[in-house]
Amino acid sequence: MVRLSESMEDYLEAIAELIAVEGHAHTKEIAQKLNVKMPSVTGALRQLEQMGYIIYNTHYPVQLTEEGKKVADGILKRHTVLKNFFSGILGLPAETASETACRLEHAVDDETISRFTIFSEAIELRQDAKQLQTYLTEAMQFLSAEDAEKICVLSQLKPEEKGIVELVGRNILATETPQKGETIILKKISLDKTVYTVETDGKQRLVPVTIAENLWIKKC
Repeated sequence: MVRLSESMEDYLEAIAELIAVEGHAHTKEIAQKLNVKMPSVTGALRQLEQMGYIIYNTHYPVQLTEEGKKVADGILKRHTVLKNFFSGILGLPAETASETACRLEHAVDDETISRFTIFSEAIELRQDAKQLQTYLTEAMQFLSAEDAEKICVLSQLKPEEKGIVELVGRNILATETPQKGETIILKKISLDKTVYTVETDGKQRLVPVTIAENLWIKKC
């Protein structure tokens, strides 16, 4: 089967969505949904008919063939998986997530979509991924900060870098930890990167990696 262009995939997707929602897909409805002129729709539908994806008669609604439905379902699946990833995992607004999915769905193959699905489901459903969910939620909230590029977790600092504690992450259970507003200097990192030596108020203390990875610092 010939690989469809992005434009042809858009037509198949629009036809499938119209049939699912309205129960039919007339030429005029397709034109309105895709915001294109009627002659363009007619030309595209004739191509799809020649390829065996649709049944097209100017006097009746457009119908999908079995092969057309199979391809359209694949396109819709790619869109849904990508949209859910961008909104549910990356936290993008629904409209932005859908627009981004529309741009990428044509370039992503089925194997990549399967991997997106596995990753998304693991993040959303597995209990052992809850801490990662929390970390991602906290990280996303800083994207709109005025000095977002200066904000990172303690474990991302380099020795002798200094900053102010911006947020004590919700993954941190210990009470003996630097608090918001404290100035902190990273002095050194253990060879196995499990312990961070920091200085606060002129005193040094040891911070385990479980805290260092969840203590948000604004570099200064």
